[in-house]
Amino acid sequence: MAKNYNWRIKREYYNLINKGIKTLEVRVGYPDIKRVQKGDTITFKDYSNIKFEVIRVTRYEDFPDMLDNEDSSKAIPGVTKYKALEMYQEIYPEDKEALGVYVFELRKQTNNMRIYTLSSLVNNHNLFGKFAQAAYSVTDYICKDYPKHFEWYWAKEIPRVFNGTGEVVICTINNNVAGIAFLKKDDTESKICTFLVVEGYRGKHVATEMLEQAFKYLGTTKPLITIADYKIPMFEPIIKKYNWELTQTMREGYYNNSSRELVYNGELPE
Repeated sequence: MAKNYNWRIKREYYNLINKGIKTLEVRVGYPDIKRVQKGDTITFKDYSNIKFEVIRVTRYEDFPDMLDNEDSSKAIPGVTKYKALEMYQEIYPEDKEALGVYVFELRKQTNNMRIYTLSSLVNNHNLFGKFAQAAYSVTDYICKDYPKHFEWYWAKEIPRVFNGTGEVVICTINNNVAGIAFLKKDDTESKICTFLVVEGYRGKHVATEMLEQAFKYLGTTKPLITIADYKIPMFEPIIKKYNWELTQTMREGYYNNSSRELVYNGELPE
């Protein structure tokens, strides 16, 4: 999962980053710097809570190597390549430069993320229909794992929204569906029936935002959830973060003949 890091920086450089003039931040390979990966975010805590997404990380042996391959005007705007070299080597002595030089390309995070629940849209027929269809469309491909997904969604999950025993949570970024969660809550189960972050929006905190909404609705951070065995690596960070417990392994054929369903935080009927 993507992480956020807090860095210190001179105000003049922060202002340039915030305006999009300085897009490259150069550091040497201290342990905390080496941990930062593409998809993580950076905040500069002395000035604001605005997040800047790391869209590229490149390592170089030294500053000359870096300046031969990067546009110095995007790292230190307004100075020549040779002046930039002088400035970096004044800041970092040889033993620090020997740790390796890391270039982080940053992009101001301007994603307009919103969380919707279908139950809040029941009085707006146009929006309800639009979001109900959009939520199904991004999950249609899982029919290969759950052959009855189409019938289940329209005949069971949507009616639950109306009778108060279920919810559909939808996350959008810039008006595009980024993730969905189909929930069930009745006298017998508090369950996440389906949970998906759309490819292309992973690592942008979508899962965290949707899970918080799901936990609020279900009243627990350990809802019943089943996960196909081959998807476990994708869910492993969430399983560890919330300390979900593997409680049951279903036989092949329970939902399909190609994978086993692993059950967390509860049990399904055999």
